[in-house]
Amino acid sequence: MHNTKRTGFLRTAILASTLQAAFAAPALAQSAPQPPTLTVFADGSATAAPDIAIVTLGVVSEAATAKDALAANATDMNAVISAITGAGIATKDIATSGLSVNPVYSDPSKDPNGQARVTGYRVQNQVTVKIRDLAKSGPLLDQVVSAGANRVTGIDFDIDQATSLRDAAMKAAITEARRRAELMAEAAGVKLGPIQSIQTSDGGGVPIFRAQMAMKADASTPVMGGEQQITANATIVYQIEPLKK
Repeated sequence: MHNTKRTGFLRTAILASTLQAAFAAPALAQSAPQPPTLTVFADGSATAAPDIAIVTLGVVSEAATAKDALAANATDMNAVISAITGAGIATKDIATSGLSVNPVYSDPSKDPNGQARVTGYRVQNQVTVKIRDLAKSGPLLDQVVSAGANRVTGIDFDIDQATSLRDAAMKAAITEARRRAELMAEAAGVKLGPIQSIQTSDGGGVPIFRAQMAMKADASTPVMGGEQQITANATIVYQIEPLKK
């Protein structure tokens, strides 16, 4: 009988000790101090000359009827596309980017009844062309204008293989973040510990120079690509430690 009571007492004591340890562990974990950290932000960039020109051009035609306007536009547009492909541009780099047929109205202020009347129809057809040899850009514009293109709405520049440029920009951002962290740690009298986290983002491409075109009948159209700048951002969180004396 005595042994039975003693065994029960031991079991109760062990259970109480186990419960106490189970509840004490989270409390200790919650009260553990977090290591101090230093957060730094930095930007990085890389530049390169673009190797692609993207031009949007087309033909605007007007006629008394929509049918005649479409027919005239188709004739001129086919000639323009022939000039583009004849300059060595692959068909995969030519895409229709706009086609519209709209009525043309008279000036209501010149009508006795103040009404605008349909006087004809206007057809606009435009294509976006990717030129992979920048040296061809100016001569190509001259050729398409001679073939019948009467609208060039803009030219942009891009880099075909921009991955290496983005990688260089990201590396520059991380390197600059590290430099700033070391500078701040030295000024604060601490030393950098292990990296807690790194976050990066691609800032995209920014044209350093965007060409403005002017069509001239007596000279080849000048096209200058300038440079393309790719930017990246980095945020690094370091643990910091006191300097050893």
